[in-house]
Amino acid sequence: MHLLLLPLLPLLLVPLFVTAIIVFAVGAVLMRILFVVALLFMAAAFLLGGGILRGLFRGCCSVSSKNFWGRRCRRFDDQTSRDLDNSAFDEYRRATLRRLEDEAREFRTFLAKLRAAADAADFQAFLKARRAEGRHSS
Repeated sequence: MHLLLLPLLPLLLVPLFVTAIIVFAVGAVLMRILFVVALLFMAAAFLLGGGILRGLFRGCCSVSSKNFWGRRCRRFDDQTSRDLDNSAFDEYRRATLRRLEDEAREFRTFLAKLRAAADAADFQAFLKARRAEGRHSS
């Protein structure tokens, strides 16, 4: 029985071998195409994105994201992201900012009073000039 199938064996194996060769050839071509597409994508990302590394690390130090190493970026004015453990400096900083805000408020009040006084002086000068003008015209 096996001897009867032996002459048919090449007829069964040849299509399998041809199919395997076609699959490998098409696969090799597809892999080359995918490789070229990947290279083109990386080149475009490098040229248009300002560099691959810059693109990877672009969001590292934004306020809302954590940096690459897991710590938040330190911004001097952002209390939530600061992890300084220096209470004396923090108290000095708060006192200095409070003092500067008070001085700025006092200065704005002084400027408002100065403007009001200058406006009052200008108005008094205007009234005096009007009265003097009224005496000469009659």
